[in-house]
Amino acid sequence: MTRRAPALALAFATMLFSILPMAAAAGAETAIPLPASMAAVGDSITQAASSAGSLGADAPQNSWSTGTSSTVNSHHLRLLSLGAQISGTTYNRSVSGAKVAGLAAQMQDAATYAPDYLTVLIGGNDLCTDTVDQMTSVADFGAQFEGAMATLEAASPDTNVYVVSIPDAYQLWSLFKGNYWARFIWSSADVCQSLLANPTSTQQSDVQRRATVKERNVAYNAQLASVCAAHARCRFDGNAAFNTKLTTGDVSGDYFHPSVQGQAKLASVSWTAGYSWITTPPPGDTMHVADLSGTASSVNRKTWRATVTIEVVDAAGRAVSGATVSGSFAPGSSKSCTTGTGGTCLVTSDNLAKSSVVSVTYSVGNVTHASLAYVASANTESQIMISQP
Repeated sequence: MTRRAPALALAFATMLFSILPMAAAAGAETAIPLPASMAAVGDSITQAASSAGSLGADAPQNSWSTGTSSTVNSHHLRLLSLGAQISGTTYNRSVSGAKVAGLAAQMQDAATYAPDYLTVLIGGNDLCTDTVDQMTSVADFGAQFEGAMATLEAASPDTNVYVVSIPDAYQLWSLFKGNYWARFIWSSADVCQSLLANPTSTQQSDVQRRATVKERNVAYNAQLASVCAAHARCRFDGNAAFNTKLTTGDVSGDYFHPSVQGQAKLASVSWTAGYSWITTPPPGDTMHVADLSGTASSVNRKTWRATVTIEVVDAAGRAVSGATVSGSFAPGSSKSCTTGTGGTCLVTSDNLAKSSVVSVTYSVGNVTHASLAYVASANTESQIMISQP
Protein backbone atom coordinates (compact mmCIF):
# COMPACT_ATOMS: atom_id res chain seq x y z
CA MET A 1 0.00 0.00 0.00
CA THR A 2 1.14 3.60 -0.50
CA ARG A 3 2.82 5.14 2.54
CA ARG A 4 5.46 7.77 3.27
CA ALA A 5 7.21 5.39 5.68
CA PRO A 6 8.50 1.81 5.38
CA ALA A 7 5.76 -0.64 4.48
CA LEU A 8 3.83 -1.65 7.54
CA ALA A 9 1.72 -4.75 8.08
CA LEU A 10 -1.19 -5.15 10.43
CA ALA A 11 -0.27 -4.86 14.10
CA PHE A 12 -1.01 -7.54 16.60
CA ALA A 13 -4.44 -6.40 17.73
CA THR A 14 -7.59 -7.95 19.08
CA MET A 15 -11.35 -7.72 19.39
CA LEU A 16 -13.12 -4.85 21.07
CA PHE A 17 -16.20 -6.99 21.17
CA SER A 18 -16.88 -10.48 19.93
CA ILE A 19 -18.59 -10.83 16.58
CA LEU A 20 -17.00 -14.06 15.46
CA PRO A 21 -17.27 -17.37 17.29
CA MET A 22 -14.16 -19.47 17.57
CA ALA A 23 -13.81 -21.47 14.38
CA ALA A 24 -12.80 -25.08 14.68
CA ALA A 25 -9.13 -25.62 14.05
CA ALA A 26 -8.51 -27.49 10.84
CA GLY A 27 -6.51 -30.66 10.77
CA ALA A 28 -6.45 -33.76 12.88
CA GLU A 29 -5.88 -33.53 16.60
CA THR A 30 -3.40 -36.40 16.38
CA ALA A 31 0.08 -35.28 17.38
CA ILE A 32 2.69 -35.02 14.65
CA PRO A 33 6.43 -35.71 14.83
CA LEU A 34 8.77 -32.91 15.81
CA PRO A 35 10.06 -31.15 12.70
CA ALA A 36 13.61 -31.32 11.42
CA SER A 37 13.10 -27.99 9.66
CA MET A 38 10.65 -25.10 9.77
CA ALA A 39 9.85 -21.98 7.78
CA ALA A 40 7.61 -18.93 8.06
CA VAL A 41 5.79 -16.86 5.45
CA GLY A 42 3.71 -13.73 5.83
CA ASP A 43 4.23 -10.01 6.34
CA SER A 44 5.94 -7.62 8.74
CA ILE A 45 4.35 -9.16 11.82
CA THR A 46 6.44 -12.27 11.17
CA GLN A 47 9.43 -10.05 10.37
CA ALA A 48 8.83 -8.39 13.78
CA ALA A 49 9.08 -4.94 12.23
CA SER A 50 9.53 -2.01 14.65
CA SER A 51 10.15 -4.33 17.61
CA ALA A 52 13.82 -3.42 18.08
CA GLY A 53 13.52 0.36 18.41
CA SER A 54 13.96 1.39 14.78
CA LEU A 55 10.49 2.21 13.50
CA GLY A 56 9.51 0.22 10.42
CA ALA A 57 12.74 -1.80 10.38
CA ASP A 58 12.57 -5.59 10.36
CA ALA A 59 13.86 -7.36 13.48
CA PRO A 60 13.36 -11.08 12.70
CA GLN A 61 15.20 -12.11 15.86
CA ASN A 62 12.01 -11.06 17.68
CA SER A 63 9.62 -12.96 15.41
CA TRP A 64 6.84 -14.93 17.10
CA SER A 65 7.49 -17.77 14.65
CA THR A 66 11.19 -18.18 13.92
CA GLY A 67 12.85 -15.68 16.27
CA THR A 68 15.76 -16.35 18.59
CA SER A 69 14.85 -13.91 21.38
CA SER A 70 14.36 -15.74 24.66
CA THR A 71 11.99 -12.96 25.73
CA VAL A 72 9.66 -13.73 22.83
CA ASN A 73 10.05 -17.54 23.11
CA SER A 74 9.06 -18.20 19.51
CA HIS A 75 7.75 -21.42 17.99
CA HIS A 76 11.34 -22.08 16.92
CA LEU A 77 12.63 -21.92 20.49
CA ARG A 78 9.69 -23.90 21.88
CA LEU A 79 10.33 -26.66 19.35
CA LEU A 80 14.02 -26.69 20.26
CA SER A 81 13.07 -27.10 23.92
CA LEU A 82 10.99 -30.15 22.99
CA GLY A 83 13.99 -31.70 21.28
CA ALA A 84 13.41 -30.71 17.64
CA GLN A 85 16.66 -30.66 15.68
CA ILE A 86 15.99 -27.39 13.83
CA SER A 87 19.09 -25.35 14.65
CA GLY A 88 20.33 -24.17 11.26
CA THR A 89 17.20 -25.37 9.47
CA THR A 90 14.75 -22.56 10.33
CA TYR A 91 13.90 -20.06 7.59
CA ASN A 92 11.92 -16.82 7.75
CA ARG A 93 10.73 -16.09 4.21
CA SER A 94 8.08 -13.52 5.15
CA VAL A 95 8.18 -10.11 3.46
CA SER A 96 7.19 -6.84 5.07
CA GLY A 97 4.36 -5.19 3.18
CA ALA A 98 3.25 -8.45 1.54
CA LYS A 99 -0.37 -9.08 0.59
CA VAL A 100 -1.99 -12.44 0.05
CA ALA A 101 -1.46 -11.97 -3.70
CA GLY A 102 2.27 -12.35 -3.06
CA LEU A 103 1.95 -15.38 -0.80
CA ALA A 104 2.33 -17.95 -3.59
CA ALA A 105 5.82 -16.60 -4.35
CA GLN A 106 6.75 -16.86 -0.68
CA MET A 107 5.39 -20.42 -0.57
CA GLN A 108 7.47 -21.34 -3.62
CA ASP A 109 10.53 -19.86 -1.94
CA ALA A 110 9.88 -21.69 1.34
CA ALA A 111 9.19 -24.95 -0.48
CA THR A 112 12.80 -25.08 -1.70
CA TYR A 113 13.70 -26.03 1.88
CA ALA A 114 10.95 -28.70 2.05
CA PRO A 115 10.18 -27.65 5.64
CA ASP A 116 8.44 -30.09 7.93
CA TYR A 117 6.58 -27.20 9.59
CA LEU A 118 5.52 -23.86 8.13
CA THR A 119 3.66 -20.96 9.74
CA VAL A 120 1.47 -18.53 7.82
CA LEU A 121 0.23 -15.12 8.99
CA ILE A 122 -0.99 -13.00 6.09
CA GLY A 123 -3.75 -10.51 5.34
CA GLY A 124 -2.96 -7.38 7.30
CA ASN A 125 -1.91 -5.46 4.21
CA ASP A 126 -5.01 -6.57 2.33
CA LEU A 127 -7.02 -5.00 5.15
CA CYS A 128 -4.86 -1.95 5.83
CA THR A 129 -4.98 0.15 2.67
CA ASP A 130 -5.38 3.83 1.90
CA THR A 131 -9.15 3.51 1.47
CA VAL A 132 -11.86 0.94 2.10
CA ASP A 133 -12.34 0.52 -1.64
CA GLN A 134 -8.70 -0.56 -2.01
CA MET A 135 -9.08 -3.51 0.36
CA THR A 136 -8.79 -6.92 -1.31
CA SER A 137 -12.19 -8.43 -2.01
CA VAL A 138 -13.18 -11.43 0.08
CA ALA A 139 -13.48 -13.64 -3.00
CA ASP A 140 -10.03 -12.65 -4.29
CA PHE A 141 -8.52 -13.12 -0.85
CA GLY A 142 -9.82 -16.68 -0.62
CA ALA A 143 -8.80 -17.56 -4.17
CA GLN A 144 -5.30 -16.16 -3.72
CA PHE A 145 -4.81 -18.01 -0.47
CA GLU A 146 -5.97 -21.25 -2.09
CA GLY A 147 -3.50 -20.64 -4.90
CA ALA A 148 -0.69 -20.19 -2.40
CA MET A 149 -1.60 -23.42 -0.61
CA ALA A 150 -1.69 -25.28 -3.93
CA THR A 151 1.75 -23.91 -4.79
CA LEU A 152 3.20 -25.21 -1.54
CA GLU A 153 1.53 -28.61 -1.81
CA ALA A 154 2.81 -29.13 -5.33
CA ALA A 155 6.40 -28.35 -4.36
CA SER A 156 6.51 -29.67 -0.77
CA PRO A 157 3.57 -32.02 -0.17
CA ASP A 158 4.74 -33.26 3.23
CA THR A 159 4.91 -29.84 4.90
CA ASN A 160 2.57 -29.36 7.87
CA VAL A 161 1.10 -25.85 7.62
CA TYR A 162 -0.12 -23.76 10.55
CA VAL A 163 -2.30 -20.77 9.62
CA VAL A 164 -2.64 -18.04 12.24
CA SER A 165 -5.67 -15.75 12.07
CA ILE A 166 -5.27 -12.08 11.18
CA PRO A 167 -5.32 -10.09 14.43
CA ASP A 168 -8.22 -7.67 14.90
CA ALA A 169 -7.13 -4.19 13.80
CA TYR A 170 -10.15 -2.52 15.35
CA GLN A 171 -8.67 -2.90 18.82
CA LEU A 172 -5.63 -0.95 17.66
CA TRP A 173 -7.85 2.04 16.86
CA SER A 174 -9.72 1.61 20.15
CA LEU A 175 -6.54 1.63 22.22
CA PHE A 176 -4.79 4.60 20.64
CA LYS A 177 -7.39 6.91 19.10
CA GLY A 178 -6.94 9.27 22.04
CA ASN A 179 -3.14 9.27 21.85
CA TYR A 180 -1.71 12.36 20.13
CA TRP A 181 1.51 10.67 18.97
CA ALA A 182 -0.36 7.67 17.61
CA ARG A 183 -2.64 9.95 15.62
CA PHE A 184 0.38 11.91 14.36
CA ILE A 185 2.19 8.78 13.15
CA TRP A 186 -0.92 7.25 11.62
CA SER A 187 -1.56 10.42 9.65
CA SER A 188 1.99 11.40 8.67
CA ALA A 189 2.95 7.86 7.59
CA ASP A 190 -0.41 7.02 5.98
CA VAL A 191 -0.76 4.02 8.27
CA CYS A 192 -3.81 1.84 7.61
CA GLN A 193 -6.00 4.76 6.56
CA SER A 194 -8.85 2.41 5.68
CA LEU A 195 -9.26 2.06 9.45
CA LEU A 196 -7.21 4.78 11.12
CA ALA A 197 -8.08 7.90 9.13
CA ASN A 198 -9.91 10.56 11.18
CA PRO A 199 -9.47 8.48 14.34
CA THR A 200 -11.37 10.84 16.66
CA SER A 201 -14.30 11.39 14.32
CA THR A 202 -17.74 10.23 15.38
CA GLN A 203 -19.33 11.04 12.03
CA GLN A 204 -21.50 8.18 10.81
CA SER A 205 -19.40 7.77 7.66
CA ASP A 206 -16.25 7.24 9.73
CA VAL A 207 -17.98 4.93 12.19
CA GLN A 208 -19.30 2.86 9.29
CA ARG A 209 -15.89 2.82 7.59
CA ARG A 210 -14.27 1.33 10.69
CA ALA A 211 -17.05 -1.23 11.00
CA THR A 212 -16.54 -2.21 7.36
CA VAL A 213 -12.84 -2.83 7.97
CA LYS A 214 -13.64 -4.97 11.00
CA GLU A 215 -16.18 -6.98 9.00
CA ARG A 216 -13.58 -7.55 6.27
CA ASN A 217 -11.09 -8.69 8.92
CA VAL A 218 -13.62 -11.30 10.06
CA ALA A 219 -14.36 -12.36 6.49
CA TYR A 220 -10.67 -12.83 5.66
CA ASN A 221 -10.24 -15.09 8.66
CA ALA A 222 -13.24 -17.12 7.57
CA GLN A 223 -11.54 -17.61 4.21
CA LEU A 224 -8.31 -18.71 5.89
CA ALA A 225 -10.24 -21.24 7.96
CA SER A 226 -12.22 -22.56 5.00
CA VAL A 227 -9.25 -22.99 2.67
CA CYS A 228 -7.12 -24.53 5.40
CA ALA A 229 -9.86 -27.05 6.24
CA ALA A 230 -9.73 -28.33 2.66
CA HIS A 231 -6.07 -29.32 2.97
CA ALA A 232 -5.07 -32.40 4.96
CA ARG A 233 -1.78 -30.96 6.23
CA CYS A 234 -3.14 -27.60 7.37
CA ARG A 235 -4.23 -26.40 10.79
CA PHE A 236 -5.99 -23.10 11.53
CA ASP A 237 -5.66 -21.44 14.94
CA GLY A 238 -9.43 -21.24 15.46
CA ASN A 239 -9.18 -17.42 15.55
CA ALA A 240 -6.97 -17.55 18.64
CA ALA A 241 -4.84 -14.60 17.51
CA PHE A 242 -7.90 -12.61 16.45
CA ASN A 243 -9.62 -13.15 19.79
CA THR A 244 -6.64 -12.33 22.01
CA LYS A 245 -6.89 -9.19 24.14
CA LEU A 246 -4.33 -6.50 23.46
CA THR A 247 -2.81 -3.97 25.86
CA THR A 248 -0.91 -0.82 24.99
CA GLY A 249 2.33 -2.55 26.00
CA ASP A 250 1.82 -5.10 23.25
CA VAL A 251 2.31 -2.43 20.57
CA SER A 252 5.62 -0.92 19.48
CA GLY A 253 6.56 2.75 19.27
CA ASP A 254 5.05 3.07 15.80
CA TYR A 255 1.60 2.45 17.37
CA PHE A 256 1.01 -0.25 14.81
CA HIS A 257 3.28 -3.30 14.97
CA PRO A 258 3.67 -5.71 17.88
CA SER A 259 6.31 -4.84 20.44
CA VAL A 260 8.56 -7.56 21.87
CA GLN A 261 5.84 -8.07 24.48
CA GLY A 262 3.26 -8.34 21.70
CA GLN A 263 5.38 -10.81 19.76
CA ALA A 264 5.72 -12.91 22.92
CA LYS A 265 1.96 -12.87 23.41
CA LEU A 266 1.37 -13.89 19.80
CA ALA A 267 3.92 -16.70 20.13
CA SER A 268 2.22 -18.01 23.27
CA VAL A 269 -1.35 -17.75 22.01
CA SER A 270 -0.64 -19.28 18.62
CA TRP A 271 1.50 -22.05 20.11
CA THR A 272 -1.28 -23.10 22.46
CA ALA A 273 -3.77 -23.28 19.59
CA GLY A 274 -1.38 -25.06 17.24
CA TYR A 275 -0.23 -28.59 16.59
CA SER A 276 0.46 -31.15 19.28
CA TRP A 277 3.90 -32.67 18.96
CA ILE A 278 5.18 -36.20 19.51
CA THR A 279 8.02 -35.73 21.96
CA THR A 280 8.62 -39.35 23.02
CA PRO A 281 12.07 -40.18 21.66
CA PRO A 282 12.65 -43.36 19.66
CA PRO A 283 14.10 -46.43 21.46
CA GLY A 284 17.74 -45.95 22.41
CA ASP A 285 17.42 -42.18 22.75
CA THR A 286 16.73 -42.31 26.49
CA MET A 287 18.82 -42.24 29.64
CA HIS A 288 18.39 -43.07 33.30
CA VAL A 289 20.26 -43.18 36.61
CA ALA A 290 22.07 -46.51 36.86
CA ASP A 291 23.67 -46.11 40.27
CA LEU A 292 23.93 -43.86 43.32
CA SER A 293 26.75 -44.43 45.79
CA GLY A 294 27.43 -42.35 48.86
CA THR A 295 30.25 -41.63 51.26
CA ALA A 296 30.44 -39.61 54.47
CA SER A 297 33.40 -37.64 55.77
CA SER A 298 34.16 -35.47 58.77
CA VAL A 299 34.85 -31.82 58.13
CA ASN A 300 35.89 -31.09 61.70
CA ARG A 301 34.92 -32.06 65.22
CA LYS A 302 31.44 -30.55 64.87
CA THR A 303 30.45 -31.05 61.24
CA TRP A 304 30.36 -33.65 58.48
CA ARG A 305 29.20 -33.87 54.90
CA ALA A 306 28.00 -36.44 52.40
CA THR A 307 29.12 -37.02 48.82
CA VAL A 308 27.06 -38.91 46.25
CA THR A 309 28.42 -40.37 43.02
CA ILE A 310 25.77 -40.49 40.29
CA GLU A 311 26.04 -42.72 37.23
CA VAL A 312 23.92 -42.06 34.13
CA VAL A 313 23.59 -44.50 31.22
CA ASP A 314 21.55 -44.69 28.03
CA ALA A 315 19.01 -47.36 27.10
CA ALA A 316 21.83 -49.64 25.93
CA GLY A 317 23.71 -49.26 29.22
CA ARG A 318 26.42 -47.02 27.81
CA ALA A 319 27.88 -44.20 29.89
CA VAL A 320 26.32 -40.82 29.12
CA SER A 321 28.51 -37.72 29.28
CA GLY A 322 27.10 -34.22 29.37
CA ALA A 323 24.01 -35.17 31.38
CA THR A 324 23.06 -32.59 34.01
CA VAL A 325 21.63 -34.17 37.14
CA SER A 326 19.62 -31.98 39.51
CA GLY A 327 18.42 -33.03 42.93
CA SER A 328 18.47 -32.09 46.58
CA PHE A 329 19.73 -33.16 49.98
CA ALA A 330 17.28 -33.48 52.86
CA PRO A 331 18.07 -31.88 55.14
CA GLY A 332 20.04 -29.46 53.01
CA SER A 333 19.81 -27.71 49.67
CA SER A 334 19.58 -28.38 45.95
CA LYS A 335 22.72 -29.70 44.27
CA SER A 336 23.46 -30.54 40.65
CA CYS A 337 26.33 -31.86 38.57
CA THR A 338 27.17 -32.78 34.97
CA THR A 339 28.50 -36.19 34.02
CA GLY A 340 31.93 -36.61 32.49
CA THR A 341 33.20 -39.10 29.92
CA GLY A 342 32.67 -41.99 32.33
CA GLY A 343 29.03 -41.09 32.82
CA THR A 344 29.46 -40.09 36.47
CA CYS A 345 29.48 -36.90 38.51
CA LEU A 346 29.55 -35.93 42.19
CA VAL A 347 27.33 -33.84 44.45
CA THR A 348 28.33 -32.87 47.96
CA SER A 349 26.07 -31.72 50.75
CA ASP A 350 26.47 -28.59 52.82
CA ASN A 351 28.27 -29.01 56.12
CA LEU A 352 26.00 -30.86 58.54
CA ALA A 353 26.01 -30.62 62.33
CA LYS A 354 27.07 -33.87 63.98
CA SER A 355 24.99 -33.02 67.02
CA SER A 356 21.69 -32.87 65.12
CA VAL A 357 21.99 -34.56 61.71
CA VAL A 358 22.61 -38.29 61.88
CA SER A 359 21.83 -38.96 58.21
CA VAL A 360 21.02 -37.17 54.98
CA THR A 361 19.12 -38.29 51.87
CA TYR A 362 19.87 -37.21 48.31
CA SER A 363 17.01 -37.47 45.79
CA VAL A 364 17.38 -37.10 42.02
CA GLY A 365 14.85 -34.62 40.66
CA ASN A 366 15.67 -34.49 36.95
CA VAL A 367 18.32 -35.30 34.35
CA THR A 368 18.70 -33.26 31.16
CA HIS A 369 20.77 -33.82 28.04
CA ALA A 370 21.08 -32.20 24.61
CA SER A 371 19.83 -35.26 22.72
CA LEU A 372 18.65 -37.87 25.23
CA ALA A 373 15.37 -37.96 27.15
CA TYR A 374 15.32 -38.80 30.83
CA VAL A 375 13.12 -41.76 31.83
CA ALA A 376 12.82 -41.67 35.61
CA SER A 377 10.89 -44.93 35.73
CA ALA A 378 13.97 -46.74 34.39
CA ASN A 379 16.20 -45.58 37.26
CA THR A 380 17.91 -48.32 39.22
CA GLU A 381 17.60 -45.98 42.17
CA SER A 382 16.52 -42.37 42.54
CA GLN A 383 17.58 -41.62 46.13
CA ILE A 384 20.17 -42.68 48.64
CA MET A 385 20.64 -42.17 52.39
CA ILE A 386 24.09 -41.53 53.84
CA SER A 387 24.72 -41.83 57.57
CA GLN A 388 27.02 -39.68 59.68
CA PRO A 389 30.57 -41.10 59.86
